[in-house]
Amino acid sequence: MHLPRSAVLLAALCALTLAPSRSHAQSTTRERERERARERERDREREHERDMRTIRSVRISVERRERMPDREITMSVGALRSEDDDVNLPMAALRTDWRLHRWLRSELGVSYAIGSVDRTVSGAVAPISRTLQMATGTVGLRAELPARVFRPYVGIAAGMVFRNEEDDAQDVRTTMAFPTGVRIVLSPRVSLRGEARWRFDQRRSGSESVRVEQTGGLSVAF
Repeated sequence: MHLPRSAVLLAALCALTLAPSRSHAQSTTRERERERARERERDREREHERDMRTIRSVRISVERRERMPDREITMSVGALRSEDDDVNLPMAALRTDWRLHRWLRSELGVSYAIGSVDRTVSGAVAPISRTLQMATGTVGLRAELPARVFRPYVGIAAGMVFRNEEDDAQDVRTTMAFPTGVRIVLSPRVSLRGEARWRFDQRRSGSESVRVEQTGGLSVAF
């Protein structure tokens, strides 16, 4: 059966008219898909860039912390126990620390003790009380457990001790000290410290006198 020529022409004309519309619709759909893919790729790039900025920030913070040691100053009070005099002398100490490593600190400190001691004087009926002053200056190292709150430590220090006793000659001798203690962290800047420091002070005769500093104080980082 043959279709009229006019019907064939009409069908061809309809096909030609609808073809661009379908092609345009398909092209629009593909363009939207490509745009969504590009947007997802941009989102991934932005997220990656944020992650890299965070990593760089943390790395810089850690490097800066390692490069710039913390400093800390400690003011302590307590008593100096001397085996020679069998007395406890009131004392105060000021020490400054620099962080060399996560667990290692350097130390620069001074201390001062003053009190009365009894001396037996030839010809006297009873011992005579005399004023005794002792001052020290030391440098040292301290190893500290880098815990969160309670940080026990041990160390070693060396320096000079100045001794001045009433009606007696003054003298300056060497000293070695071995501190042990604990630091209790209250905040990133403030902590409490309790310490016992064994001192081996040189006598005039060349032997050593053992003394113990027992102190407690407040530390402030700066």
